[in-house]
Order: sequence, then structure tokens, then C-alpha cells
Amino acid sequence: MSLAMEDILKKLTGYTLALRDALERTNEANERPKLTRLLAAAAEMYALLYMHQTTDAIAHIVTVENRIHGWSPLSGDTGEKVAKKWAEFIDATGIEPPDRSTNNLEGPRRS
Repeated sequence: MSLAMEDILKKLTGYTLALRDALERTNEANERPKLTRLLAAAAEMYALLYMHQTTDAIAHIVTVENRIHGWSPLSGDTGEKVAKKWAEFIDATGIEPPDRSTNNLEGPRRS
């Protein structure tokens, strides 16, 4: 496993643990299903990264999750921590966010 992939998995682990903490601490009943879904997506991304050793395997999931984080941020300090850990993970992956100006949900085209 490359050092870059180890860093990506470490950042994903931090994000996953922040989600777990948020789920344990939230008093907002409407956030629980969202947190559960985000945790499931984090588990799927971890499995795909581990199996394929490339961020290409998770690019579509990251695009979808980016939209969810932008549309409906979590509340309070735990929400801020989750957002920070998500940003750190995204930075580590090098996956570009979708082009919002054209509403291109697939993200930028790669050559």
C-alpha cells in the first residue's frame, strides 16, 4: 500500500469516527438517518479504496456525498467537525468537486 493511500485511508477513518461521534451525540432526530447513510457511504468508500487501491473507485460516491454535505450540513460542533474531516479526506483524495456552474453532477471530465 502506498503512503498516499495510507494517508487517504487515515483521513477516511477520521471522517468515519467523526460521523460515529456525531451520531452518538446528536439531539436532532432528523439527523440520525442522514448520519447513518453517511456512515454507510464511508464504509463503502473504505472497502473500495482498500480493494482497488485507487481513488477512481470512489469518485462517483464522493461526488454524491459532496452534494449531500453542501445541501444539508449537520448542526452544532459535531457537524463542524464532520465537515472539517470530510474536507480533509477530499483534499487527500485529490478528487475534484463537481462543476457547480454547469450543474454537472459527474464532476469535471478527465482526459
